Amino acid sequence: MKDNYLRMLQLLEGIRQPVAVPTGSAGLYTEIVRDQLHLVFAAKVEGQVHRARLSTRLSGDEQIRIEDLTGTQPLLDSQTPNPFSGQGVSTFLVNTLLETLGNVLPEYAVLSGRLKAPQSVTFEPLAARRNFWRRFGFEIESWGEGKERVVGTLGTLNAYPEQLLGGPAQEGVDLLHLHLVS
Repeated sequence: MKDNYLRMLQLLEGIRQPVAVPTGSAGLYTEIVRDQLHLVFAAKVEGQVHRARLSTRLSGDEQIRIEDLTGTQPLLDSQTPNPFSGQGVSTFLVNTLLETLGNVLPEYAVLSGRLKAPQSVTFEPLAARRNFWRRFGFEIESWGEGKERVVGTLGTLNAYPEQLLGGPAQEGVDLLHLHLVS
């Protein structure tokens, strides 16, 4: 599995893919740093470019660790609403990860990550974060006092179609097969 994951990173290096959204221009691109894969979604909304990122890394022989999912929190700062919040951007990134990994890694590969506390429980209850991951098939496990993680095997996880920035429902992008489509 490790060899497949590392080869996948080589193939994904430098991919830039436009993504159709009704609000203007958007795109998905990859950043590879050693054994880390960063899927970055960027879109221009109301004259400002916003980015969200899903980061993973190889963890052990048969595990992929979801390091972070950033850029879609409810607030950009203490008062400014985030235009990506609740707009399907996080779902699009997770769907893209599942579509891409599903073509390379075995069904028994484990994806896991720490469930971090939300920026503000007023705007985003912890239950909302749990439900977000559960809809893909992840389980929530307790691993210490107040600590939780999401965990699932690739073969049991599914994409969850959702509208992206007000457009049609999307299941994500299979990054490894982009070059086969003209």
